[in-house]
Amino acid sequence: MAQINSSSGGGRGSFDQAAFRRAVDELKSQVPISGVVGRAIVLKRAGKEWKGCCPFHSEKTPSFTVIDALEFGHCFGCGWHGDIIKFVMDREGCSFREAYQRLANDDLPKWTPQERAKAQAEERLERLAFEQDARKFFKEGVPLAGTPAATYLRARGITITAPECLRFGMIPSWRNKETGEWGRKRPALICGAADGTGAVVGIQRIFFKNDDPATGKADCKLSLGSIKGSALRLAPAGEAVVLCEGPEDGLSVMQEGPGLPVWVPFGTSMMPSVEFPPIVRRVIIAGQNNTAGRVAVNKAAIALADRGLIPSFAWPGAQYDDWNDQLRGGGL
Repeated sequence: MAQINSSSGGGRGSFDQAAFRRAVDELKSQVPISGVVGRAIVLKRAGKEWKGCCPFHSEKTPSFTVIDALEFGHCFGCGWHGDIIKFVMDREGCSFREAYQRLANDDLPKWTPQERAKAQAEERLERLAFEQDARKFFKEGVPLAGTPAATYLRARGITITAPECLRFGMIPSWRNKETGEWGRKRPALICGAADGTGAVVGIQRIFFKNDDPATGKADCKLSLGSIKGSALRLAPAGEAVVLCEGPEDGLSVMQEGPGLPVWVPFGTSMMPSVEFPPIVRRVIIAGQNNTAGRVAVNKAAIALADRGLIPSFAWPGAQYDDWNDQLRGGGL
């Protein structure tokens, strides 16, 4: 594992980093991200969100979502996640300061503090409703032993005793936005995402292909509630925590790994936002063996180092795509 230097370095000459950060925050609070992204791709309103085809990978079905009230965009296809600064950096291939200067000197649409506050209040109320739904479904779930979810995990080579944050339930995969009615219930592995206090504030629903857990294949993975900042905590925190992208990888590392606690933030792009208790000092990112995965892991490591944590990497064997693939191929 290669450790990353966690020091952030000093300023450039007499450049006032604190003043620059305040200027960046002010810009982000004044410019809705849809106004920036909308110049690069076609966005269509979807409730309080905007959706369009991702500018960072080729796709026909829109998977790029922009939420002005939360000041970020996210692609459910390639995993890109970021604010207006990161969008310009990645879109135009420039540095952080260059991206800020381009945005600050541009004639961009702005919203008033009142408009922003209203949008954020509405967003928070909606998120609280989603959290309540997530907690309801999680509480209705049952322990995994003897359930289709246990069958699914065994088909993936996972045999360890599942922690209480994993449950099985009959749960809908969709909801009618106009009527609020949920669709038909399907069997699913329910993963509870805990916030900084340890309370479940979101879930990820893993539905089985053709509703058959014995295939060991997922039909889809859908999140509900507040996922950013939370994580599936497969074990209590320690001085060092292993971060994995998905539950199957996390359980695979728990089963054959180094004996450290493993957390799953449901995506590499979500890793920098995880709320850790003060005891955590080191973070080991258990990445996946593909170009996109390695790039995402490096970005996450830099962001975690900026928070004062000490990140390092761990990778499955070169012949394996991910940790669960390696587990089924002969062990870690």
